[in-house]
Amino acid sequence: MTKLRKLNQIIISLTLISLLLFSANVVAAENNIVAKGSTTVLPISQACAEAFMDQNKDIDISVQGGGSGVGIASIIDGTCDIGNASRPIKEKEIKTAEEKGVDVFVNIVARDAIAVVLHPANDIDGLTLQQIKAIYTG
Repeated sequence: MTKLRKLNQIIISLTLISLLLFSANVVAAENNIVAKGSTTVLPISQACAEAFMDQNKDIDISVQGGGSGVGIASIIDGTCDIGNASRPIKEKEIKTAEEKGVDVFVNIVARDAIAVVLHPANDIDGLTLQQIKAIYTG
């Protein structure tokens, strides 16, 4: 099994565990769970929702995209049970949640990474983080 495949399994397992832990409180009230937000997190959320529903036939999980801002806003507005985001929650969003009496719980299930690969014919021996940042930010 490749390292990437193992990593994917770990990420899916962590997400499923998070979903299970979070949904335990939601399921007590009703058997429908709505997750909205990040399109980056969408494939992981869908896979976890399907695995969870396979083991819990009486629970229906709806997973929707729309972006991280949508996921966070939906949690604050009470239109979803799980807000998926591929970025940290902003101070402004935390303040809005507090003003509305919403207790936001942040649970990190994965982190993004970038690998910089150079063609073997390239003369460059290495790049600093500042140089890589400059390349990607123009």
